[in-house]
Amino acid sequence: MTWVYEARLYDSRSVANYVAMCVRDDQVLRGYRKPLVQIYRTRKGNFGVRYQPLA
Repeated sequence: MTWVYEARLYDSRSVANYVAMCVRDDQVLRGYRKPLVQIYRTRKGNFGVRYQPLA
């Protein structure tokens, strides 16, 4: 499986956590049982969200 990265990076972990929660909720509403959503940190210190779409 490949990762899908959100297009934006965020300055704080709390904002990235909120976006990850929204992505996770969206996948649950689409019928996925265990969506895999992660928050990662870049070398510059920003935070991003990535997820694996499950078929």
